Amino acid sequence: MLVSRVLDPKPGELVMDVCSAPGGKTANIVQLMENQGVVVARDIHPHKINLIRNTTDRLGLKIVKTELYDATITDLSYIEKADRVLVDAPCTGLGIIRRKPDIKWSRTEKDSEVLSELQLKILTASSKYVKENGVLVYSTCTIDPLENIEVVNKFLGLDNNFTLEGFDYLLPDSLINETAKIKETAGKGYIQLYPNTDGLDGFFIAKLRRNR
Repeated sequence: MLVSRVLDPKPGELVMDVCSAPGGKTANIVQLMENQGVVVARDIHPHKINLIRNTTDRLGLKIVKTELYDATITDLSYIEKADRVLVDAPCTGLGIIRRKPDIKWSRTEKDSEVLSELQLKILTASSKYVKENGVLVYSTCTIDPLENIEVVNKFLGLDNNFTLEGFDYLLPDSLINETAKIKETAGKGYIQLYPNTDGLDGFFIAKLRRNR
């Protein structure tokens, strides 16, 4: 829900969630939009598209448009059309080990390297959908800097149309007041959460604004 809050969608907007399954963040986005506008929810796997549809149908969400699509490829039909784009990228999941302990044995150091390349591809392709002055949010459920701030910095090095934008004002007071570091980095445009210090899943969120 913090990811959706940082995206800060408004009623009537066109929002794209390019790695949407199973649909929890999509549902929260629609709620924040008061079920007004369009949310394009995509995934590369057909069975995951069904998960998204099951979620949206169960909750009576009428503005979600589910689409089967590879997020690493830019869809020319959506170039500069979206007000906001969410890239909740595939990752190693190291931030949710407490809920999925099998991750300890199923991941290797090489996974972070491979996934960071995939994440940069998805972020770069998806950035093309953002309108001038639009918002791009990148998030993962991992604590590995290689998949998080390093991906964002590489992206910023490739595309000068985007800059990090502070979002401390969008976070709950309880979280902001927890540690000075969260408030400081949120003011710069990103946060890294840890289960042992923040009482939440290990999550990374960065917010970028397209300048031109």
